[in-house]
Amino acid sequence: MPNLGVPSGIETFGRWLEQGTTRFKSDMQGAQETFDKLGNQTLDAAKDATGAVITLPNARVVTAHERCALAQNGSADCQAAADTLCRGKGFQTGKSLDTQAELKCPAKLLLERRAPNDKDCPTETFVTRAMCQ
Repeated sequence: MPNLGVPSGIETFGRWLEQGTTRFKSDMQGAQETFDKLGNQTLDAAKDATGAVITLPNARVVTAHERCALAQNGSADCQAAADTLCRGKGFQTGKSLDTQAELKCPAKLLLERRAPNDKDCPTETFVTRAMCQ
């Protein structure tokens, strides 16, 4: 009697597909667990941040445009700008929340249609939002 069973090559291919499917499912479950952990960590961080703001009952977020001084290393030091911004709004101190960097180019450069560079157009940084208390 002839062998009517499935040829061995097809069986091997079927097992390979089954193993691949099992591995894919396992990888997807691992990815889902990772996303769940990341979501929980993000939620915890948001709760901590909210708790920190709630503990500051007299704190407010204010919007303005206060220039940051340059530190000795040449980077922007925006703490003094945040404090100045907040004092101008009737608060004691502030923490910078958002900043904005702008090139300060002389009009002559723009009229000559020259490309801006660091030498001719220094970058100025401004505090645009601060948490004041």
